[in-house]
Amino acid sequence: MSFKIGQLKIGNDIAVIIIENNQVYKINKGGPQRTLDILRDCVGPNALSEKIRDIKKNFGFSLLTSEIKDLDKLGIIEKPLYPPEVWAVGVTYKRQALEHDKDLEKRKSDSKGIYSYVYSSERAEVFFKGFNRTCVGNLSSLFLRSDSKQTMPEAEMVLVLGEDGLPIGYTLGNDLTAWDIETESPLFLNQAKIWDGSSSIGPFIIPADQIVDPYLCMLRCVVKRDGKEIIKSSGETSQLKRSIEELCYFLKLHNKVPCGTIFFTGTCCVIPHDFALEDNDEVIVSMSQIGELRNNILRHKVVDKNYNRR
Repeated sequence: MSFKIGQLKIGNDIAVIIIENNQVYKINKGGPQRTLDILRDCVGPNALSEKIRDIKKNFGFSLLTSEIKDLDKLGIIEKPLYPPEVWAVGVTYKRQALEHDKDLEKRKSDSKGIYSYVYSSERAEVFFKGFNRTCVGNLSSLFLRSDSKQTMPEAEMVLVLGEDGLPIGYTLGNDLTAWDIETESPLFLNQAKIWDGSSSIGPFIIPADQIVDPYLCMLRCVVKRDGKEIIKSSGETSQLKRSIEELCYFLKLHNKVPCGTIFFTGTCCVIPHDFALEDNDEVIVSMSQIGELRNNILRHKVVDKNYNRR
């Protein structure tokens, strides 16, 4: 059985959906109501597939549509998971490290060379990316910070972690970065990475055992403006410097993350460093095994500085 799982909002209700051979099913009454309920207690790359088989046996599936393309006619495709925590790891691709440092040198930054150092360092650069509230789903709006003039998309393969902090599934992600804030100072990283609507995941989760080789996946990132493609970038996970297990090691070292945590693995789709997203752009992240993650771009309203400086 080859399948993907997700969540569909039908009226006021959320249904867990199973996509099998292009057909879409929902779990019958009495079964799990959220994908996070399915993930609990899952350990190992085969665990999620086995859990779905058990659910089908115990509760059964009902056909919603025989064509996945008709899914949006039935309801709103929700995030495939409401993650308790969102984390990310940076500078995992050499191409990204070189482009980052090249841009820092151009800006005459005091931090020049820092990305090549992080890339070659024994320690991975793990950082917090937020909670469920900061992460949106497919076809939802991603937001630019009002205090950033240069925010860039990052198309990534995202790990869905089980009880032991290792992947039980994969999804797609877009990790927005306020590049002008990050390059101003490395100490501003949190503000360059975390805000409401700063990342997206979706559209579905594929169990880990159904990706034959996670290091042989092609990702694509397209940005459209006024309906025209203005950015098109692609890359392969074969260029990932560190193993998935190594990335997870540094995440969970003295840091027990809950089951259902999502973990962005870095981008292999490098965007020109003079590019900035604008209102009403559309970003499309794709990988053949999972599908397409689409988000339009909006900007947060400017907040007045209502404080007194000393």
